[in-house]
Amino acid sequence: MNERKYTLEKISYSKKEDCRIIESVLNGWFQNPKTLNLVSPNLTYPFKFKDWVSKNYKNTKPIISIVIKSNNWIVGHISYHVGEKKIHLFHLIIDEKFRRISLAKLLVKKVEKDCYLKQKDCIILNVLKKNKNAIMLFKKLGYSVFDNQLSNSIRMKKNCNKL
Repeated sequence: MNERKYTLEKISYSKKEDCRIIESVLNGWFQNPKTLNLVSPNLTYPFKFKDWVSKNYKNTKPIISIVIKSNNWIVGHISYHVGEKKIHLFHLIIDEKFRRISLAKLLVKKVEKDCYLKQKDCIILNVLKKNKNAIMLFKKLGYSVFDNQLSNSIRMKKNCNKL
């Protein structure tokens, strides 16, 4: 039996070594323009790491990023901003070879635990309407649509008191 061991680690886009590693991983994942568009529609193809960081990680908001590793190699990523009353989840991606084995669920559950521990009201996220797999995942995890008015995306939410 080939049993894999998965670990979760925080990374920081302000640390040079973390950036060097995650840049390599993201360059591989975002070779497909469709993947880049589903994860970060505000970026253009081809993927440029400096754009990714400047548009998403260079503001004053404290952002937490977590990676999931298999055999010391990054196979998934999620980021979230902890606000005054809520957590905003974004940039959830799992390497194609590791999808459909509950790794995305594991990352989201880690954010939900943080939401509960920090006593926040809810977790919110935006997802493209065409990203049917992500919508199904979040619905399975108890998230519901609360704003469908945006042209190409929907907003979903889960109350932390339901965790």
